[in-house]
Amino acid sequence: MRVKEQVESLRSKGVTLAGDTRSVGLLGKLNAYYTTYVSMDTEVYIAFYTYNEVSVAVSASGLSDGEFRTAISTIRKPGEELPKPPKPKKVRIVKKKVEPEFPEIEFSTAEVFAATEPVIASTSEAAALPVQAGETNPSAFEPVPVSTGPSAGDQAAQAIGDFFTRMEARMNEAKDPPFIQRSPLNFFVWLVIIGLWVGGAFWARGEAAKFQNPKLPPPPKDVPPDFFFPFLMSRVNAPKEATFNVQNRQRQLLLASFNFEHEVYILGAVYGALAFHLMWSVMEFLGKGGRVTGLLFALPGGRLWASIPEIFFVIPLVAGIFMFLNKKQILQIFDSQSNLMMTAQKELVYCLIRDGKGAEVAKLVRKAGVKERAWDFVDTDNQVVFTIKDDHPRACLLRKIFGNQGGVLRSHYGIFAEERRAGFVFLDPTSANKFQIHLDFAFARLANPAQMLASVLYIISKEKDPIYPSPF
Repeated sequence: MRVKEQVESLRSKGVTLAGDTRSVGLLGKLNAYYTTYVSMDTEVYIAFYTYNEVSVAVSASGLSDGEFRTAISTIRKPGEELPKPPKPKKVRIVKKKVEPEFPEIEFSTAEVFAATEPVIASTSEAAALPVQAGETNPSAFEPVPVSTGPSAGDQAAQAIGDFFTRMEARMNEAKDPPFIQRSPLNFFVWLVIIGLWVGGAFWARGEAAKFQNPKLPPPPKDVPPDFFFPFLMSRVNAPKEATFNVQNRQRQLLLASFNFEHEVYILGAVYGALAFHLMWSVMEFLGKGGRVTGLLFALPGGRLWASIPEIFFVIPLVAGIFMFLNKKQILQIFDSQSNLMMTAQKELVYCLIRDGKGAEVAKLVRKAGVKERAWDFVDTDNQVVFTIKDDHPRACLLRKIFGNQGGVLRSHYGIFAEERRAGFVFLDPTSANKFQIHLDFAFARLANPAQMLASVLYIISKEKDPIYPSPF
């Protein structure tokens, strides 16, 4: 069958040919004719040639035109042998032993490296130049030097040290000295202060352990449902707010919150300044105190910073005091449905207690006195209903110096009516943030339980008993 007849046969079967018929030479002086068509989105090559009156068809896909032509051109006649390519010649490389130029002299490797270090640096450039035929590059026989320089960490530490050294030198060379010559507190004074504080903390914990919680008579067996004591409370402290989870005898859940956004700024300013001075004293003790002053002196307006470094901490301190004076602290109590039940907010000389509708229901007035810490609960008729007292005022003074020591140095509050104990606040010894309010059943009608709860929570939140030493 002729080639043209093969093409016409494909077209009659509905195959669309993509191009004209092209030819390619085969081995043995034969010619093949090929064309392309698309089958199932794939380009297919098909070639025809006739040998000894026999028509042969070859098809392929996935090849380019050049690859297909190369594959077809390798077809040869039966029995025809192709000439084999010549084998590559093997080239023998003879290694010559390098004789020392001065065999009678012995060299020390360490001495050679030390003496030829500049030469190695200069010959490294010569090694990159092309070598003429028949010449020997002497640098090819040099041993590769091993890097013994400092590591990246050592280099970073050296850079930091050099930076502080430059700052110190800049301060020493400055024409204008600081306005006020400052020096850190002696490091040994810090050691004495820290030692006295640690020893005093152990003594204060022993003093606080002597206090015993008061006892109340047990309630009757049939307690009416409107008696909600004791209140069980747990506190969760956040940087700007304290949250109280409250549960009463009837297992009703309440939620209270108290805000103190200003404390994080005041605390950061005061303790930041103390940490700076302690670090400065340590650097001075190590003989590097000038680096701290040099760093301050390198800042814009360095004379001022070096004279009064505490100015860094004045800004957050002023911000905290401004927030304390302009944003009032409020205690809020919500029921389980998030309905506001009670609020307690400090006014000029007393704390005003309001119900959920905003009506004034009572006042909490702090009694003046140095030895006694007490707050009077005054109703709308200006009658003192009960008084909340600190049962262990000495612990409050120790807490201001040593912190609460994990809850050991906390204030113990008692509830009194006409100089009789009506209840007290029980402090959980297992946690500094758990406590309970107990009330004698004989005083069950003393005041509204929610108002009593608001009074105690406000005092606890205001006093706070923080873990860190604080004069407030």
